[in-house]
Formats: sequence, structure tokens, C-alpha cells
Amino acid sequence: MDGKDIIREFTVCGNHVTVHVPAHCAGEARPDADEGRSGETSPALPDSLPVVYLHVHDGDGSEVLRLCRELGCREFVLAAIRPRCWNDDLTPWECPGLFADDAPFAGKAAEQLRLLESEIIPRVEGDAPRKPEQRALAGYSLAGLFATWATFNSMAFGLVASASGSLWYPDFTGYAQATEFACKPASSYFSLGSKEARTPSRLLRNVAQGTRDVVELFEARGVPTVFEQNPGNHFKEPALRMAKGIAWALAR
Repeated sequence: MDGKDIIREFTVCGNHVTVHVPAHCAGEARPDADEGRSGETSPALPDSLPVVYLHVHDGDGSEVLRLCRELGCREFVLAAIRPRCWNDDLTPWECPGLFADDAPFAGKAAEQLRLLESEIIPRVEGDAPRKPEQRALAGYSLAGLFATWATFNSMAFGLVASASGSLWYPDFTGYAQATEFACKPASSYFSLGSKEARTPSRLLRNVAQGTRDVVELFEARGVPTVFEQNPGNHFKEPALRMAKGIAWALAR
């Protein structure tokens, strides 16, 4: 990242985590006891910056971070999490595959959330002098579904950013309507591509209505919420869509 970041990586229960700390904000380096590697150091996490937890399908989140900076986003610490199995670990309950030959979704979001709260967050923030001023959970596609679902199941996050979230997921709207927030978000961001509902999949065709229903629910419960429609289908400029969501959430 051209010297702009100090990067730390670790793996826990099959999840690969890349932590990006702005170099000019990082505290004095400390021995990297988490990794058990003698002589290695990690940046001390600053206590004045928000931390964004972003599940990623591939990569290490650096493209999203670069675009956040191009958008003028405030500085933050990014923890990019590549889960063990994208389709299984980010879905809240079992669901058939989208097409005939697809494997079903296993619905292991509760396990992923426990791992996030009990293992990943403490390792990312363990050296910080105090809890970060803001903690956001962000994600694209199924990770956007996970971030939205987590608001009903976790008190760890004050901000949520779901870009092109998979809010077509069966029974999710009903679940959200019947369930109280674990902790009311300080703000929420949702987006969708203008052509995402044009698909042969019966389930995916529900994404526009599902997203509208969730946005209306968050608004009705008094959460400052924005919905942004982007041009194109689900696969158009995902990193930029995600960066726009993070930038909006951190500006509240």
C-alpha cells in the first residue's frame, strides 16, 4: 500500500484475517505474541480510529480500502476477513442452492459470529488502549446479508454497511420484522444494483423487494438509514460499492 499501512495477518479456525492500520496512526510496535513468532512485531492499534470488519470473498480488502481513500473517507482500521466457506459461514439458516446443481447453503452464520466476537475481534483490538470509538460490520453479497443479520444477534457493532446484500434470502424479511435489534445501530447503509433482480433464479428475483423491506424496517425503528441504487448487475464494481457504504457509515 505504498507505505500507507502497516499490515498484520493471522488465521483462526480457517478464517484468514488481514488487518490494515494506517502507518501514521499506529502506536509503537509490540512483540507479536498472537502468532508465537519470536522477534516479529505488530503495530499497536490506535484508540482514536474506528475499526471496520469486512468479510471478503477473496483478496485482502486493499482495493476497498484504496477506494475509500479516493472517496475522502476518514482514516480507519480495516480488518478484512476471508471466511473458511463463503456460502456456509455467512448464511443464517439452511437454504437450497440457487440453481439445480448448486450445493445448499449450510446456515452457519451463528458460528461465524461467535468466532468473530470471541476470537477475531479480541485479536484485532487486543493491544488497543480502549475500545474503538466506532466499530462497523460491512459486507458485499452474502457478507452484506451477514452484516444485516448480525444487527439482530450481536451488540458488538454500532454501524452496518450492506452493499448489494443478499436480502433475497428466504424468510429473512419475516425474521427481521419479528426480531428486535440486539443493539440498535447508530446508522445503516444499504445498496443494490439496478439490474440485480433481473435473473433466472427465482430466489434472486426477490432481492429488490427484500432490500426495500429491510430498509423500511430500519427506518421505521429510528435508525438513520440510506439506500443507494447503483447502475448494473450484482457483479458491477463491487469494491467501489462497498467503499461507498463504508465511507457513508463512517461519516455519520
